[in-house]
Amino acid sequence: MAFDLVTPSDRRHSTLQKGFNLRWPLGNVQGQSSPNGANLIYLCHSPQDIIDAAAQALAQPNGRITVRSGGHCYEGFVANKMPDSPHEVLSILDISALNRVVYDAAGQIGSDLDPDATERYSFRLEAGAQNWDVYVALYKLANKTLPGGSCYSVGLGGHICGGGYGLLSRKYGLVCDWLSGVDILVPDFEGKALKKHHVSRDSASQDELDLFAACCGAGGGQFGIITSYYFKDLPPAPKEVLWLVLEWDWSVLTKPALDNLLVAYQSWFASNQGNPDTWGLATKLEMRHRHTGNMTLGIHYVDKAGELNDRAPFDDFVSRMLTAIGLPATESLVPFHVIHLPPGTATGRTIDSVSAAKAAEQRLDWLVCQQTLNGSGDNQRGRYKSAYQKGPFTPQVLDAIWSTLNWPDPDKHLTQSLIQIQSFGGQINAVSAPVRRESSAAQRSSYLKWQPQCYWRDASAASDQAHASWIRGLYLNAFADDQGVPINNEFEGCYINYPDLDMTYVGGNPPNGKNPQWYRIFFPDLIIESRLRRTKQRWDPHHIFRNEMSVP
Repeated sequence: MAFDLVTPSDRRHSTLQKGFNLRWPLGNVQGQSSPNGANLIYLCHSPQDIIDAAAQALAQPNGRITVRSGGHCYEGFVANKMPDSPHEVLSILDISALNRVVYDAAGQIGSDLDPDATERYSFRLEAGAQNWDVYVALYKLANKTLPGGSCYSVGLGGHICGGGYGLLSRKYGLVCDWLSGVDILVPDFEGKALKKHHVSRDSASQDELDLFAACCGAGGGQFGIITSYYFKDLPPAPKEVLWLVLEWDWSVLTKPALDNLLVAYQSWFASNQGNPDTWGLATKLEMRHRHTGNMTLGIHYVDKAGELNDRAPFDDFVSRMLTAIGLPATESLVPFHVIHLPPGTATGRTIDSVSAAKAAEQRLDWLVCQQTLNGSGDNQRGRYKSAYQKGPFTPQVLDAIWSTLNWPDPDKHLTQSLIQIQSFGGQINAVSAPVRRESSAAQRSSYLKWQPQCYWRDASAASDQAHASWIRGLYLNAFADDQGVPINNEFEGCYINYPDLDMTYVGGNPPNGKNPQWYRIFFPDLIIESRLRRTKQRWDPHHIFRNEMSVP
């Protein structure tokens, strides 16, 4: 066996128990292994290592396995023992060493797992590879890219099978919409070991097509362990990008101004859904709590040809946003991946018109822009939520946003807390019918995507509770008529790759008990939901791959 086994006696154990979110494993103390975390960590270097490690781990009494590529799971699904199984022997199968990017211009790459598979591809991306390394490799090998996320250390293993969304998704769609095939290790008949399988869009059986569709948006750690992703083609990398970050100081921000901006923000993307010339414009609106810093609007733009010859959509967006808010912005000088924007820092140029925006914007080579924006942030404690917005902002939602940004915080806990709302739609919503049918990404009608988030370092109960109350309060107020859940005429549920255990409870509050219909919050399309349940029963009937939010 070639894998490296890390046991509690290994000095690396306490570190390798943890991922990006230091809330996990439960009871995490710096420098010490947590009894609630993994007993064993297998560092795997090949698919055969994974098979061998899984067999050994599942042979343990009460053995359970989870898989880790980049370590960015927002909940404790990889790092924690199941709450109803405190005596289980948990093993993490770390596949981050499977990180190769393979390209063949002739399109003759075959399955790495199944030599009998007849499908051929141009790209093979191993599931342990991380975003930034893949962007660099694809650019240099083939002048191609993925329309994926901007956090450099996110692993492809969970990112792509959860959909894969980023700043180029309005232009090119989700990463999973480009996916052509998958190498995956699935449970054997007895559920005691893993076996090799390759599935693709061209698979012959319905069971295999269902499994492929599950790999296109159902989330990681559900049906097996993906070792490689295959693509027959990928979108061309843009040549250049316009990048501009507008900032508004809290000293000038008012509720009417913010309300007007939000209404115009949603309206611009909704009204331009039918205009592909605008799909190269993507945004991140970050509204920070008063104790966190100012509000920023990051604008990322390439034209229809992937260049900057036609800047009309960019100019139109900037003009409409400045007009709507009615307040001059300033050029933001703080790196965009920095969450906390403290007041009193040096301010950039005033931006009150399109001409002023032209003086402040950055014209960057695309790869340089990717590197500039590729910030995953510090490993800290974190909480997250998500929502897909298909309709306009209602007065109730606007009031909830304003009150959340002004949430009482006498002890100054909320120093890294913000409501992030990104652009959505475009090609994501316009994807062809066959690709849509072969996808488990259920939300194809929205124009905005929410990701409220908060971070902190203090592991005290008071700090944990302050952040939980803040982020839960937003949804309990914004969606009070829907028991704190974003499903109504204006919203179509949540993103499975931003898992949020609050959504599994009635009213988003654990004391109220489990919501038996919680899965439909993430997969509101009943055809997709029923197919995922059927796929789980077919491919993992012994529920080897399980967590608190796995397929019911």
